[in-house]
Amino acid sequence: MLEAEVKLRIDEGRRERLQRHLIELGACADPPLEQADIYFAHPTRDFASTDEALRLRQDARGLRITYKGPKLDPPRKTREEVEFPITTSLDTATTLLEKLGFSTVARVVKTRRDFRIDPPYPAVVSLDVVAGLGTFCEVEVETESVEAGRRALDSLLDRLGLDDLPLLDESYLEMLLKTPRP
Repeated sequence: MLEAEVKLRIDEGRRERLQRHLIELGACADPPLEQADIYFAHPTRDFASTDEALRLRQDARGLRITYKGPKLDPPRKTREEVEFPITTSLDTATTLLEKLGFSTVARVVKTRRDFRIDPPYPAVVSLDVVAGLGTFCEVEVETESVEAGRRALDSLLDRLGLDDLPLLDESYLEMLLKTPRP
């Protein structure tokens, strides 16, 4: 199974309008979550050049580890994703990865609110406020193929009134690493 996703930069006013529109469409809204993602560099492979990612995500639902494979359909983020929960602490999981040769690259902190929307394409629409970067919308579907994912995302963007915005090719990590530090 593939994850197909698009990311768009939105302003605060558009975020509020989109939130209302999602509720009008019958989307189920999750409560906002504070999420902290720690990204790791591989000891022998350059994830930046292979377009892969390994992260630990901590939020109120617990701790999860996620591997993301290379993007298959830029600027859409259709890619293989492997994710599972970890029942230990963030410190213990980080120590294990460091002992295996991984090194911490960066930490991305955000407030996320997910909206689950049903057919014609079941999807998750996430409204994110990312520390140091701003406000974004991510639309995600699970798909069997790149083409089916593209069709589903294009249809959803149209349905949500977001088809006029440019798709962002970069992850929050990539954006954060390019942001000048004071």
